[in-house]
Amino acid sequence: MLEYVFFQEAPRKHFQDFLTAQGLAWTLEPGNLETLVVVDEAGLDDELAERIEAVYDELFSAEQSVYSTSLPQSAQDGDGNGIVIQLPNGGGIAVALPQELLQRILTVITAEELGCLVGAIARALTGKEGAKV
Repeated sequence: MLEYVFFQEAPRKHFQDFLTAQGLAWTLEPGNLETLVVVDEAGLDDELAERIEAVYDELFSAEQSVYSTSLPQSAQDGDGNGIVIQLPNGGGIAVALPQELLQRILTVITAEELGCLVGAIARALTGKEGAKV
């Protein structure tokens, strides 16, 4: 069995759709903060296994670049929600946002798209890699 961990619903569903399109069966194992997508590796050839890993790595990277979090007390805006932006130098910065605003944003764009947007802004502000979107 192969296990893939997700913390947000949108990238997990995208991964599930990819697996289904490949004709693979999968199950979910919900946890407290995460959900595991479990795939039976029987019948997987090396090429398909590599494609699955590539898709997962891309989704997980996007998910980790921007995610909803309970911010440290020093960064809270009153309700303690926001995003963490991964900076090109490997560091991160917590940005407090009202929960309602964050939820509204994620009804229009996916977490991956939000990650792409803030990643481009972070790169542009630090002069790293230009502002590729």
